[in-house]
Amino acid sequence: MLHLVRSDPSADRPEWRPYVFSRHPLAVAYRYSAGGYSFAGLLLLLFADRMRSYDAGVWWCALGMALVVQGAVAYLGDVQSWGRPSVWKQLDPLLASTLFLAFGPWLGARSLLGHFVVPRSTLSLWLAGCALALFAKAKAAQASRRAAPRLEEMLAWHTLWHALPFLAVFCILDLAFMLTFAGSEFARA
Repeated sequence: MLHLVRSDPSADRPEWRPYVFSRHPLAVAYRYSAGGYSFAGLLLLLFADRMRSYDAGVWWCALGMALVVQGAVAYLGDVQSWGRPSVWKQLDPLLASTLFLAFGPWLGARSLLGHFVVPRSTLSLWLAGCALALFAKAKAAQASRRAAPRLEEMLAWHTLWHALPFLAVFCILDLAFMLTFAGSEFARA
């Protein structure tokens, strides 16, 4: 199953490096997409107390710090070391997979068990986003394994995978401000 989301390292071609660092909109989106992890992590750190009101059993600050680190690791592994060997290329999928499992299926399971109590609409949006991100990751890996991989296809799918933290930003802000403006009883309804 892991092979479905594992990219072919040989698709990370040095001759494509100039495009990755170009001003083409797809290349710019690809480069900046890793920053979503850090942004989501900073919001978790900022709103950790509010997030605890939804689930006191989650280490929101630890997850927030891990996301901040993942933003840097993703950039170093996916962008800065494009076409070059790097330890970041091994660390990035390891940390990203761990965080995906922690924020996707694990939070979904905690919600089903009644520990992570959030509005159904927010949880449904988040879980649908996780499914879409996983699909995008699989498509990016599939594109990298083609006999003649196309850079734009790989970057587009990988950028969509990196869109998940931006959805996390939306969900975190939604939950944080629901408590602020509507009160905790409304947020749990």
